[in-house]
Amino acid sequence: MAGNDTLTYLMNKPLTGQKNRGLQSLITQERTRKLELLIHLLANSRQALVVCGPEGIGKSTFLTVLQARKIDSWLYCPVKGTVKLTIEMIQKQLVQAIKPDHLQNLTLNALSGAFRGLEKQHKKIILMIDEAGQLAPGLINTLIDYAANSAVLRVVFVLTHEELEAKYSSDNALDEGLLIEIPPLSEQQCGKFLQHLATKSRFPVAFNEIDDALIAAVYLETQGIPGLMVVKHPSLDEVIPNNHSLGILVAAVIGLIALALGTQWFSASEYNLKRTTTPVVEKSVGSESGETQ
Repeated sequence: MAGNDTLTYLMNKPLTGQKNRGLQSLITQERTRKLELLIHLLANSRQALVVCGPEGIGKSTFLTVLQARKIDSWLYCPVKGTVKLTIEMIQKQLVQAIKPDHLQNLTLNALSGAFRGLEKQHKKIILMIDEAGQLAPGLINTLIDYAANSAVLRVVFVLTHEELEAKYSSDNALDEGLLIEIPPLSEQQCGKFLQHLATKSRFPVAFNEIDDALIAAVYLETQGIPGLMVVKHPSLDEVIPNNHSLGILVAAVIGLIALALGTQWFSASEYNLKRTTTPVVEKSVGSESGETQ
């Protein structure tokens, strides 16, 4: 696997022309740049891509935002990984992703011909395997080989770090793929995110009630993982002694983040997404570049 720390210099460059409110769907500017990197690699590299991060970091949402881009020359085929999934089942889903817009009588046997037709139209189909850690051993290798024989097919696997390590033994083709890690929020970013939520009319906590102690407690319990902010309430009686009212406040704040993420993160504005600029070309060590989630 090409080291993630070799895909970094783009991350320190500003996003020209990007409005701050356009970052809200991915919470932080760094995550938005990761999305730009994914789009850049999908457009120009034929290597498999792995979107990686701990449980609850937002990997699935990352791909949801990618689909919301509605790039005219791309078709999307999202697939949920299960142990029973086979290459034939995936091919049928690829047929369904292509058929409505392009070929009226497309069959599984004609899929390779459909790929050639897409190539002539300068189109790509993005196969996104969520929960790829659930796939049967060897299937990832099969999919990577299958995509390598098609100029239009790109494959993205979604894995946790533990799943990725486990898959190396059964699917060694992953070692030649490109890794995009979804970063957790820093303590400062957790604070800004909570403050952003406090500006919403239905949020019951005032902006000035979110202080350093509250932010530190939330960060300590969640380590900046947004999914944990949704499902795990911090035990503030241990983190901040003798402050029962603050514990109640944090419980209320964290309980409402699920609603806020649903409206601010999972539902990215199409208008703002279309205004995002094209990323700078990034070089990956140990991989063939050729680039422009």
